[in-house]
Formats: sequence, structure tokens, C-alpha cells
Amino acid sequence: MKTRLQTLISQDFGYKQIINEKSAGRLSHAYLILGKDGEHLLEIAKQLAKVCLCSQNEPCEECRNCLLIEQSAHQDVLFYAKQGFAKTEDITDVIEQSYIKPVEAQKKVFIINNANLMQPVAQNKLLKTLEEPPKNVHIFLIATSEYGLLPTVLSRVKKVACGEYSEQALFDFLKVECEDSEKLKKAIENSDKTVSSAKERYFGSADEFLQTAISVAVDMQNSKDVLAFGNAVMEHKDDLNVFLDYLEGVFRDLLCVVCCEQNLVQNKQILSELLRAVGYKKGSVLNAIDLIGQAKRRIKANSNAQMVVEWLLFGILEGKHKWQKL
Repeated sequence: MKTRLQTLISQDFGYKQIINEKSAGRLSHAYLILGKDGEHLLEIAKQLAKVCLCSQNEPCEECRNCLLIEQSAHQDVLFYAKQGFAKTEDITDVIEQSYIKPVEAQKKVFIINNANLMQPVAQNKLLKTLEEPPKNVHIFLIATSEYGLLPTVLSRVKKVACGEYSEQALFDFLKVECEDSEKLKKAIENSDKTVSSAKERYFGSADEFLQTAISVAVDMQNSKDVLAFGNAVMEHKDDLNVFLDYLEGVFRDLLCVVCCEQNLVQNKQILSELLRAVGYKKGSVLNAIDLIGQAKRRIKANSNAQMVVEWLLFGILEGKHKWQKL
């Protein structure tokens, strides 16, 4: 019988893609499994190893292969760097082990965690094996981002996004620990559809994030407002990436309003607030969404948070005024 987490993973969009590839006999020898939610990436990889070795199309969770993989005891499923990242000597072992015949199954599976943190020398060492692996070998590189991976590595793997789910799948999984159903639904609506994002919004200051984001989009009118709004945003400095997710969601809903597609607004509760927004055109809203994405990357690169926030707010205003003149 599947666990709650296994049931959730079985509804993952990327996981389903690989299931379909197995069914069609098109399993790749090398995958890059990308997921913003690093919390469950290794569990997803474990399920993918079962996909490779189980005789059923989907893991049966009952055969010897599935049971051994679940216990992390399968001799043909090798994990590298469950903590930290794989070093050159780890990659040497991957290469050597890939030429040794399987012990338990017909195939061998190698799972390399935090692949984007590997040093270039380790990545280069892996290139030939990624391009021409021995027969019946599957390699899964696990990462929260492709940044840090060499272009030569990226060109030799098949990228699959994992860790994102439907709202219903997230609700069914989280309702056990998040007992307030209405609050949970609201949190999921404003999340990026990953488990950790939904939990952050449920247990965090969701209403405060959302109200600040709405205020930035609706009430910020000129450059004199930037300091005040920048200070309001910096009150969320410990959860700035979460706030930026909310701000992005607000502008995506504002785009629906500007395009006269109010029925497509995801968070219907803020529709009346968004209708107060003036001066936006489609181009200026798209500009704001693009700037928010850039701000996330700058924050992730450890740029000065205050400077990034002020740059973002000025950029939103500049785009707004620019598109008003067109």
C-alpha cells in the first residue's frame, strides 16, 4: 500500500512524464530532475528508481525491488551525496560502478544529489558516462536549479521538472497537518504548487504578505512612494522570496484584469482590490512579472536585499509610466 507521500509523488507532473516514457519504451539513460521544493526531491528520485527496476509500469510497492529501494538497501540503486554534494572521487566511483553488472535487478540506477553544486572538475569527469553510459544504466542528477551545471552536462541529460502538484493533490496531502481547510485552500492558491511553499503560506504570515503585495501593485503611484513601500516590503526580509511569490501572483492576476479576463483571476478574493489599480497596460504588467523573476534570482545570488527591493519597485513604476506613453 502506498504511503501518503508516495501517493502525492504519483500525481507529480514530471513523475507522470517518466512513467509515460517507460510505457512507451523511451526511458532516457540520464535525467536532470529539477525541483524548487528540495524537501522531497530524494524521495521522488527513490520512486523514479522503482520505475526503472519494477516489472510493473508504475511501482507496485510490493516486489523485492520496490521494497529494497524503499529501505535504501538495494545494491543496484546507488545514492551519492545525500548530504552536501558529490566530489570527484564520488564521480570516479559512479563511473567504475556503472561497468559492474547488476546484483539484484536487470539495471543499475545512480542518483546524484545536489548536482548543481558539483565542482566543474567533477562535472567534466561525468560527461563521457552521461553521453555513452554502459547498457542498462540510468543516471538521475537531482537539483533545485540548473544554474551551476555546465552547458556540456545540460546537453547530455533530459530535464524533467518535479515537485509541483495540482491544488487538489496538495490539499489531500497537507490536510492531515493543516486542519483549517479554508486557510489551507487559500495557502495553496497563493503557493507555487509545491509542498514547502504551501506550508510556508499556511503556517506563515500569508495575509500580511498578500496585503503588502496588493498595496505595492495598487497603491504605489510615483517614485516618492518607493521608500515607504520599500520599508513595508523589508518587514518581510526574513521571508523575502515568499513575499516575491505573492507579489508575482498578484501581478499575474492583475494581468488577467488588464486583459479583461477576470474569470481567469486565480485569487478571486482580491479581485475587487485589483480593480482599483489604474495606469497599467498589458506591457507594464508583463514587465513587472519579469522584474520580479529577476529580483528572485538576485536575492538567490545573495545580492543586497534592500537594493534589490528598491530596484524592483523603481522598475515597476518605470515600466508603468513608459507603457502609459505608448
